[in-house]
Amino acid sequence: MRQPTFSRSRRRSRQQRLLRTAIGVVVIVVVAALIANLAGGKKKTGPSAPGVATVAFVATYASQTDATKNQPTSAARAQGSAIVTMLNDWYQTAFVDPDKYGDGTFPDIAKHFATAARAAFTKDLATLTIGDARTEVKRVDPTVQTVKVTVFFDKGAPKYAVAAVHFAARATMKASSAFPLKIDQTVTFNFEKQAQGWVVTFYTAKQTQDSIVPPSPSASASSS
Repeated sequence: MRQPTFSRSRRRSRQQRLLRTAIGVVVIVVVAALIANLAGGKKKTGPSAPGVATVAFVATYASQTDATKNQPTSAARAQGSAIVTMLNDWYQTAFVDPDKYGDGTFPDIAKHFATAARAAFTKDLATLTIGDARTEVKRVDPTVQTVKVTVFFDKGAPKYAVAAVHFAARATMKASSAFPLKIDQTVTFNFEKQAQGWVVTFYTAKQTQDSIVPPSPSASASSS
């Protein structure tokens, strides 16, 4: 039987078509990649916004006792560090993190007060938290975070503590036309060691919130 014959020219033509098709696909892919790169290059990316600031009180510790010799500072630090941890979380919620302001009642902070003191906390929200400014600020950056914790021991057991707090911060407002806000708070918390831990039984507090207004050029010129 005669074997079928194949035209070399037809085979060559088919190979050329396949080659042209492959080249065309490669060209399309390359062009698409170039277009994507060019489109991406036109997209301007600015610096990412800084994350929420973190409260970190700088603490000093002292101790008092009914005995002749005070407890060592290490004992006061062991007890007082729990209070400092509480205050870090407290001020993060009450001042620094706008996402935690909620409706402004701050129930997570109220739980740190003894039952008899919670009514006073509710009345003094404007002094113990960011207050009404919570609806206006966009970002809060602490500038002063200091606390001195004195722990009082009774027969070697921690009984009471006093935390003298100074907290200050600079708040950026939501309104672009608004001046930054300076927050400055001083407060003395009296704690008692109860079964659930340290709770506030009494406090004295003061807070100011003032707009940071730059001096006018005319005033600077007249003073020179």
